[in-house]
Parts: sequence; structure tokens; C-alpha cells
Amino acid sequence: MNNLTNNFNYLTRYWGKAKTNPYSNENYHLLAYHCLDVAAVGQLLLAPHKKLTQDLANFLGLSPESLQNLFSFFLVLHDIGKFASAFQQLYSQEDTELIKPKQYSPYDSRHFRHDRLGLFFWKKIQDDVLLALVGDDSLQFSEDKQKKQALKTLMVLMQCMLGHHGKPIDDDSWNTITDFTESQNVIDATAFTHDLLTLFQPHLPLAKLLSKEWRRKLQQVSWQLAGIVVLADWVGSDCYHFRYQTKDLPLEEYWQLTQKQAQIALDGIDIHNTPVISPYTSIQEYYQFSPTPLQKWAEEVPIDDSPQLFILEDVTGAGKTEAALALTHRLMQTGAADGFYFGLPTMATSNAMFGRIAKHYHHMFDAENGKLPSLVLAHGAREMNDNFRDIILTSEHNDSDYTRDDSTATAQCHRWLADSNKKALLASVGVGTIDQALLAVLPRKYQSLRLIGLNRKVLIFDEVHAADEYMFALLESVLSLHLHQGGSVVLLTATLSLKQRQRLVDIWLSASGIPPQKLQKTAFPLATHVTLNPEAPLVETPLHSRPDVSRTVTVKTVNHLDECVQIALNAAQNGQCVVWVRNSVDDALHAFRLIQAQMAQPENCLLFHSRFILHDRKKIENRVLAIFGKESNREDRQGKILITTQVFQESLDADTDVMISDICPIDDLIQRVGRLHRHTRNANGEYKQGITDSRSAPELYLHAPEWDDQPKADWLSKDFRNTQYVYRSAGRLWLGLRELLRLGAIRMPAEARTLIEAVYGEDADNQIPDALKYKDNEAIAEGLSKDAAARSQALQWQRYEYSKRSARGWYDDDSDISTRFSDIETVSVLLVKLTENGELIPWVEDEKFPVQLSIVKISKNKFADKLQPIPESLSQTVERLQDKFKSVKYLQIWLPESDPHFTYDPNIGFYPKQEA
Repeated sequence: MNNLTNNFNYLTRYWGKAKTNPYSNENYHLLAYHCLDVAAVGQLLLAPHKKLTQDLANFLGLSPESLQNLFSFFLVLHDIGKFASAFQQLYSQEDTELIKPKQYSPYDSRHFRHDRLGLFFWKKIQDDVLLALVGDDSLQFSEDKQKKQALKTLMVLMQCMLGHHGKPIDDDSWNTITDFTESQNVIDATAFTHDLLTLFQPHLPLAKLLSKEWRRKLQQVSWQLAGIVVLADWVGSDCYHFRYQTKDLPLEEYWQLTQKQAQIALDGIDIHNTPVISPYTSIQEYYQFSPTPLQKWAEEVPIDDSPQLFILEDVTGAGKTEAALALTHRLMQTGAADGFYFGLPTMATSNAMFGRIAKHYHHMFDAENGKLPSLVLAHGAREMNDNFRDIILTSEHNDSDYTRDDSTATAQCHRWLADSNKKALLASVGVGTIDQALLAVLPRKYQSLRLIGLNRKVLIFDEVHAADEYMFALLESVLSLHLHQGGSVVLLTATLSLKQRQRLVDIWLSASGIPPQKLQKTAFPLATHVTLNPEAPLVETPLHSRPDVSRTVTVKTVNHLDECVQIALNAAQNGQCVVWVRNSVDDALHAFRLIQAQMAQPENCLLFHSRFILHDRKKIENRVLAIFGKESNREDRQGKILITTQVFQESLDADTDVMISDICPIDDLIQRVGRLHRHTRNANGEYKQGITDSRSAPELYLHAPEWDDQPKADWLSKDFRNTQYVYRSAGRLWLGLRELLRLGAIRMPAEARTLIEAVYGEDADNQIPDALKYKDNEAIAEGLSKDAAARSQALQWQRYEYSKRSARGWYDDDSDISTRFSDIETVSVLLVKLTENGELIPWVEDEKFPVQLSIVKISKNKFADKLQPIPESLSQTVERLQDKFKSVKYLQIWLPESDPHFTYDPNIGFYPKQEA
């Protein structure tokens, strides 16, 4: 095989992409050239100078150049299944040289899609590939068993290639695929393979192919390789950069052309371009204030480029975010990472965090000597910072589907990136929910793309204490996997139990292969640092808090709803501002109506919860911040009442004069109290740093059941039905209330550990009254069930390669496999309205983000499934809307004006009409 076949018949007989191309007069692209396009992209994504390539090559005992060449060769074979006549018959014109299939079995896009058809052709060519790879070493094959072992190893690589549509293929019963092919297909695919072997001349030592240990290493990195394959296929399928070619060119000639195009296509993509990191200076210089004790520790703690875990515990307002960014900047400067992903508990928190990151991240990257990388928010927002730069993988042309279940790579790319929550993983700097990172260890479509997006990034997870048993089990897998990728993690929390912190430390040490280390420190605040140093892997550093965030909040219990209403009204009449945090949207709506009906100026009562479209949510957030934010004054604040839910404690840097809170877990309550007198204010209600607050000592009104030393089983559910539904464990709430009544106040940070351990400590379970133990035992059993469910759902990436057998089942990207254990599945609903011309348009008429700003997330079973469908008479206008905005295809469309049961109000949000 010293020369190419010089038989180019197979080149012009098979199409690889065949749709209208706005950038070319041709309407199909020959298969061999499309395969080379994708390989050219993959070759650059795995360039020898890249740290990822070097890490993978070192792990596999190969040179970066050898790994790149081997990967590129196999990547050309990713679409070899398209040689099948069943696929080719999907597009065949009489006036072309394309093959006219003779077989009659129709293409089966569900069970025998072109990626699985590739398995059949691989089985036909695998012997030739094996012999070419090992070269003269093939003479050392002593028995057929060795050949089977070598082919088994190569199949690990082929699984990555054939899984280019985001899920591994079913590799059983490949002989049944013969119904979709004819003999000429095999002849042509074989000729193509021989030419590729001559063009690439790949080599892999026989000793590695026969080594079970090396195969195990290849299995471990197959998860990263699979992600690179998906990304290469997406970029290499973009017809803007890779124009359709219908005339035959020698493979060598086209390979030279497409390599140049691949470089152009990748020039603007963050994941390909390594950013230049600016030298770290100081908190003082970046933020113009002196560092807190935690921030000073983050500036001075010794770090290197090895994987490290940081757990930062401090009170709300102590500057954990800035400390995390300081650590991240320093880690990037050491070469440990090229970017970071900031994962938060909710969309609301990620939206709030975006603004803070956008103001700072340009300090971390050297835009003069490099390119300022993209910063991607978890979702569209009108008021995006000027520094926002979107990530682009393909041009914005439409690329139609082959069939419903066999979409083109570009169409899949557009669909995936329509949700910028996912897009945030591919940007150098991403802000989103923790869920997007957790999905990297679940068997969901494009899992490998998420994983490769997290590679070479510092993961920052905020409010990690909020994770339940299900999320914690997934977090355990993510932490272990990220450590195996060489990554570092920063975990932030104000309220972490000792049990949780020990578990997090154990996860990291176990994944590092280091024996367990028992935690020694109970101080708060505390910085925990876990490294790979076997002699001293664990360092716990007690810290002080800033004096102005140390506080005592007196707790007063209120047992009746009407008392809470009166407290709020009286405070407002006295010129104070009030926040009442309720535990459910339904409860918030009820309180809002009660209070607004009794106010002389009802517009002074605001409602803020999760059932608003983003446009209105941002307006309400801005109004809330104007009233309760740091820059507000007495005139802004006086007489204002905010009825809200958990979104207030999670997302806004605001403070209130008076706070009412429904009873909730002690860690959540501490978070809520952090918004009471959060900013020190003078007599005019203006924020001044470093002064003594002019307001009287803060008090929390805790709306809770009457205290009972011997409570009955319905102690909580009797009057707090929605709270019982949300928080489940009445026993934990009872323990928290008991401790608050004992202490009489929340003293932070002095008694932070006391409060948390009283509810979640080792002895807490035995303190729960018998009447509440049934519910609490239910909650414990549910926790164990959640843990087991997460472990059964999670990928067994430690045990298997990228393949079907790594999970019980693989799911589509829009499936209900979730990072959160809940019977409440949410749906993204797009609100639309009807114009005078009879056209459907997004609810918000915005030049840049009309769709993103018009979406509300609501419960699937409770609400979304019951919404009035769009009338059939408007089906054509729906299609026009979908054509104009690609992402609309993947949203539920709702026309509020035609729905008899539900409605939407910019000031109230989404709600059932009977509740009006």
C-alpha cells in the first residue's frame, strides 16, 4: 500500500451531506470529503502543543504527534456507515454520479442509523486497519486470541468515533445490518480505508494493543476523546467553512485544502484557543477594598498546577465569590486551568452572578497578548454586560434534518446551543447552574461534550450545602472525574455540616488514592484545602470574619398568618421596608393578595418568585434592588413590602429593615437572615461602609407552628401544608426551632456551627420526637433512595469505556433523566401573542433576545401539560415562528389570550385564573 488506489469511483458515488447550501450552488457534499473535513477539525483540536493532548498522550504512553495522527485517522471513519445503500437512497438524483441503490430495505433511523451502520463496515475493514497499524509487528501474532484482544482495544476507539451523535452505539448483532447494504458498499468503503491508511500512515505498537492495562487506560480517556469527536463533527459539518464539493479531487489534495479551512473555522472558537492569563495582582487592586481574612488567605495559600480541592466556609457577605475568583486566577496562572465554570444552585443565582463575573473576568485574561475569551451566561438576558461575547461553533444557516431521528450535525449543534445553559460549558468562562456540570456523569446525549467542556477549567460550586442526597451522589462522581481530568474545584458555603465537609474531603482523597483523613477543626469561618501531597494532603485553616458581617439577630416566633400580615403592614406604615420570604409560590401569591388588598398604595407591595418570564423577572429584580439594594436610600425604601420565595435569598445582594420568614431548614434560614440589615446604613437610609448601622437591632419574625415539646404527627402539616411538601422533614424543622428558642437569636459567626450541628450533627437524629420520627424516617429513607437512584443512574465511567454498557440506558437530550430528584419536572414555555396580521410573535418584542426573554419555567404535570394548545388554525404561523427562531422548535409554545384556565400578568407572573 505505497500508493493510493487511484480509483476515485467511490469518491463521486457517495454523498455525505445533502441539503440546500446557501453558500454554494451545489446541493450535496461528497462523503469522503466530509469525513476529511471532520478529521481536519479533530486534528487541530488535538494539536500536539495543547495541554489536553499532552495529558492524554502522557497517560497513554504515546507522543502527542502519534496520538494526534492516530485520532485523526480514526476520526475519518466516523461516518463510514454512510456508505450503506440504505442511507444513500435518502438522497439520489438521476443527473448525478451518485450510487443508485439496488437494495430495498428502507433506512431505519431509529435502530440502524448511519452511526450504527458504521459498525458493519468497521467489522469488514478492522483486520486491514489492525495489520496496517502494527506494521511489521504483525508477524508477532502468535494466535487468534491475540488478534481478538487487539481488535477489542481498537473497538474502544471506534466507539468514540461511531458515537459522534452524542450517544454510544449499540454494538450487538452487527450482522443484522447486512439488510441495509450491498456488496459494492463494502468494496468502496474498503478502498476508501486503504487510501486513508496510505494518507495518514498511522502506527500503534502491538505491545500496547495486546496490553490489558493499556486498554484500560484507553477506556478511561475514551470519555474525553468522544467529546472531541462530537465537537469536531459539529464544526466540520458547517457548510459555511466547508463548502460542498461534488467533483472528485485526490484525497491528498483535498486533505491539504480542508486543513486550511479547519484552521479558519476554529480561529474564533474558545475551546480551541488557549487564552493568555494575566498575572494576578491583589484584591485591593481589583475591587478597591482591603481583603477580608478569607480573601487574604486565598491570595496567600500555596498552590501549584496539580488537582486541588478548596472548601470555603464563611458568613454571607464575607466575600467568598472574590476569594474563589482569586484562587481561580492563581490556579490559571500556574497553568492548572485555562478557564472556569461557576455553577450555582438556580437560574436566579446564576443570573445574579453573571453581572459580578462580567465586571471582573477581563482582569484575569490578557487581551493585549491574546484574545478575550467568551463569557456565557446560563440564559439570555437583556442587560448583558458590554464584555459579553457569545460562543459560536457554526454559522447561522439553517440545516434541515435527514429524517426526524437522524438530524445533521449542524442542526444538532444549533439545537444544543439554543440552550445557552449548555453553551456556557464550552466557553472559557461560563456561569450557569450546577446541573450542567452534574450532567457530565449522567448517560444523557452529549454527556461527553459537557465533559470535554469542563476539561482544563476550575469548577466553582456555590451553596454546596443545598445539595440533597441525590445531587451529592452525582457531585461525588463529578469531583472524582474532574480530579482524574487533572482539574481543581472550589466549593463555597455559609452553612456546611461537619458530616458534609468530611464526605467532600473523603471523595477527593479517595479519588486521589490517599487514605482517609479525619477532620480536626470545628472553627467557623474555615478554609479547607485538600491536595495530592501524600504526607500532608489536608490543611484546615480557621479564619476570622470581618467585624461588619458579624451580627446578632433576635428571633421572634409568629404562629398565625394574619399576625404576619399585620407586622408587615405596621412596619410599612412606620416607614420601614419589609421582606416576607415564603416557602412556595402559592403561599407567596396568597400573602401578596392579602397584603395588597389592605394597602392604601397597593403598588408599594411587590411580588417576586420563579414563575415570571425573564423579561419581567429582570424588571422586578431591578425594582427590588432599587428599593432594597445597596445604593437605595430612605425615600426609596420606606413603606415598601416584598413578598417573595427562596429566589430572594439565593440571588439578590439586597437588605431589608424588617424580615418575616416561614419556618425552613436552619441553613436556609441563615441564608435568609443574611439579607436582614445586610448593608450598614446611616440615618438617611444610605449605605456607608464601616459605620454602625443606625437602625435598631435586627429582628427576625419566624412564621412557625406553635412550639410543642411533644408534638403530634401533624405539627407542621396542619397549618404549613406547602412547607411540609417542600421540606419533607418536620423533625429537622422542629430541631431548628428548638435551638433558636434556646439561643433566642442567630449569632454569626460565633454560633454558626452550634446551629448547624444541632440539626444535622451526629446526635441530631436521636433528638427528634417520636411523633415526627415517622416523617423524618420517611425523609431518611427517601435520602437513601435518592443516593441509590443517583448511583444507579450515574455513568460507570471508572469501570467501562464510552459505550452502551457504561449505563443501564442512554437518554436523549430532552429526556427526563435529571440532576435533581423530584417529582416536579419543569418545562420551558414560550409565551407568544397574536399580532393584528395574525402572526405569532414572542411576548417580549426585543431586538436581540425576544425568545429568551419570553420564557417561563413551570411544572410539567401541574401546569404545562394543562395549557391550552396553540389552535390548529395557527399551525402555519407557528412554523414561521420556528423558522425565524431556531430555538422555538424545542420549546412549548403558549398563547395566554386563548387559554381559559391560566393567565400571565407582568406583576404577578404565571398563575391559574381561578386564583385571581
